[in-house]
Amino acid sequence: MATLEERLARLRESGELALPLPGQGATALRHRALLRWGREDLALARIAEAHTDALAILAEAGHRARDGALYGIWAADGAASRLSARRLGNARWLLDGVKRFCSGASFLDAALVTAHVGAGVLLFDVRLDDARIRLQPSEWRTAALADTATVTVEFTGLEVAPAHQVAGPNWYLQRPGFWHGALGPAACWAGGSLCLIDAASAHARDDPHSRAHLGAMQAIGWGLHAMLDQAAREIDADPEDRRVEARVRALKVRHLVERASTEVLDRFGRATGPHLLAHDETVARQFAALALYIRQCHAERDLEKIPILVPSPMPTTRV
Repeated sequence: MATLEERLARLRESGELALPLPGQGATALRHRALLRWGREDLALARIAEAHTDALAILAEAGHRARDGALYGIWAADGAASRLSARRLGNARWLLDGVKRFCSGASFLDAALVTAHVGAGVLLFDVRLDDARIRLQPSEWRTAALADTATVTVEFTGLEVAPAHQVAGPNWYLQRPGFWHGALGPAACWAGGSLCLIDAASAHARDDPHSRAHLGAMQAIGWGLHAMLDQAAREIDADPEDRRVEARVRALKVRHLVERASTEVLDRFGRATGPHLLAHDETVARQFAALALYIRQCHAERDLEKIPILVPSPMPTTRV
């Protein structure tokens, strides 16, 4: 079986990684490609989605991507994951700190990396073949998504030229495309769910209860396609987010896909029994990867924001 890097190289060489940009009239095709990759292999989809999102970000900022580079996006922040930027006298930037959850660290060519300066967040386009970028020993303890080479990366005095600062403070978080791009992982989750639905459809036990679980999963599959297509139509109708709906739409769709994927995970074993999970490597890998990948959804921390973002309807007056 070809390695993840070899499959990514084939996608790049064939031009399949050059997806339509969000909001340019073909967002549904973009979502379907991400879904298709997730249906094939969630590890592949995770790396490919980040690369295509990076290209969309660079296009939105008016920056040219590095020729032939395979990109990642390293934007995780937290107490143990914080990168600082400091301006030098020669107008260059100095990056110091660590980034966790850096997928593809051992084989990517470049990454878009967020770094803090004062109260703002900047975005830099960084080549990864620099001795001042060091991969820490892997903390990954699960087989799920293990081949994505997700590690903590340490930056020690990395100088970045002004030309590789992608945009000004907080642009990365405040641009319309941030929430359009947030649907990319959801499309991958949906693809992972469809892979399991495919396997269940081919191997479900022939009894009423298993058929009922299979019917429910097949209905979920239809709903996943419908949600992503509808979201794509709305993005294409308002790419600049003039209606200020992009964030709440992304939160809703990510929640719905995460809930649907969780139901597929639950129903799958009920429909098929333990055989596939124990003996089919592809199914077992996709099942474990999906259970981990959907945890990228922030669950209740996102749900509580929806009523704040969506004004309550005016009360009706009964006559």
